[in-house]
Amino acid sequence: MEISLQDRVALVTGGAQGIGAGIARVLAKAGADVVVCDIQDDGGQATSQAVKELGRKSLYVHADVARPDEVEAMMKEVESAFGRLDILVNNAGIEYFRSIEETTIEEWDRTHDVDLKGVFLTIKLGLPLLKKSDHGVVINIASVHSLATVPDLGAYAAAKAGLAGLTRSLAMDLGRLGIRAICVSPGFIDSPMMQAWVDSTPNRQETLDRVNAMHPVGRVGTPEDVGNFIAFACSDLGTFIDGINMVIDGGILTKMHH
Repeated sequence: MEISLQDRVALVTGGAQGIGAGIARVLAKAGADVVVCDIQDDGGQATSQAVKELGRKSLYVHADVARPDEVEAMMKEVESAFGRLDILVNNAGIEYFRSIEETTIEEWDRTHDVDLKGVFLTIKLGLPLLKKSDHGVVINIASVHSLATVPDLGAYAAAKAGLAGLTRSLAMDLGRLGIRAICVSPGFIDSPMMQAWVDSTPNRQETLDRVNAMHPVGRVGTPEDVGNFIAFACSDLGTFIDGINMVIDGGILTKMHH
């Protein structure tokens, strides 16, 4: 059996780095053309170039997913370039490490505008293109924080839990249109977001060793670990996968830490 996304069109938001860039590369290796969306132009263009070097078509679009006008303009570019959309990966996200007491109203609003409202906008405004596909799939990248969390991450955890709930509703709403919806919740993934946190700790190597040891598989994940599941789920091999919150965390949520 072969995981093939040959000639399908994917859009990955937050594709400039980390998980989004890894997903874009994996989808391209499986045969998909990939539109990369981000507000970090250098990284976004680099990911798009990596897709082209894998032999697939690619387009980079600068768009803030929290802004309806920019999302609408992006979908027009996708339509002009490809005419349809088969796979929509909602990966763009931000987080602030703040207690509820410290979290400003602006930080709360910005987190939910990007992490939750942005997903609503890309789906709503991308739906006409998804409806043209015979293989339509929406992938929402949440987090293990949709299920279990840590102190000082309330706005982010709330948005990601909301994303899991939204996906369940989308499975029913979009299912009537022949479009599947899947939530993916990564755990510790080697990405710029994780590296920034590790670098902020007193002893970087000690933190890495401790985090790796927390996982039953003995390591943190890679962006490709997330991308591999998404490629499978979006292929013809995964057509009965719908409405779930798939945790990809190396088993960390199975452990009782003490």
